[in-house]
Amino acid sequence: MLTNIIHHNKITALAAIIMALCSCSADQGVDRPVEMQLWDIVSYEGTANSEGGSIFSFRQVDDTPLITLTSGQTLSGPKAGERMMLRYIPESGKAYSSGPIKLINASKVNQGTVETEWKNEYDIWNRDRVYLYSVWRSGEYLNFHLRLTYDKEPRVFKIVTDPKTIGSEYPEIYLVHIMSAPTDYHDRAYFASFDIGPIWKRSEVKGVKVHIADTNLNKQLFTFEKKN
Repeated sequence: MLTNIIHHNKITALAAIIMALCSCSADQGVDRPVEMQLWDIVSYEGTANSEGGSIFSFRQVDDTPLITLTSGQTLSGPKAGERMMLRYIPESGKAYSSGPIKLINASKVNQGTVETEWKNEYDIWNRDRVYLYSVWRSGEYLNFHLRLTYDKEPRVFKIVTDPKTIGSEYPEIYLVHIMSAPTDYHDRAYFASFDIGPIWKRSEVKGVKVHIADTNLNKQLFTFEKKN
């Protein structure tokens, strides 16, 4: 189900992806290896076995190999397929390799599936602009790290394909962000992950163009190409 309304009690803190593990030397005041943590947006795959535990899967970026992580901790809230921000330490000590992990924290992010019907209310998709840190593709998901103006009221937050471009080699997708009313207030950080499979898997598609009303990167159009 598309999560198209943001509530501020679902804010995920900290940065998007930390790319490596490292250790500190004695002259830095630490005389033993230090376990560094990773943060990744993953899919919850369900319980590991009849005794519990959890399974997660994700691609680091683009079409890199699928990584499967297992934890002895059982999660009670999420459903299979839901996207989560995972904070963890690989037991192997190797970043971005499948295997067991020490799970530190797991929380759902804003998520949904790309829409293919454009509604009149989306015409003001760029009225309430966003402050984009990064947007990246991991398999059939588009992931966002951004800041949005705080508002106690729900808002529309989703990605929508321009129907006129669906049959093209590069369908055009819009990040639709519409607040209840224009608001001048402080902002907060969010992560979001949207399934673009219904568009991405079409045989004629060579990539997608993503329109974002951004105030940070001085860029409004991002193109993601198929790698094969």
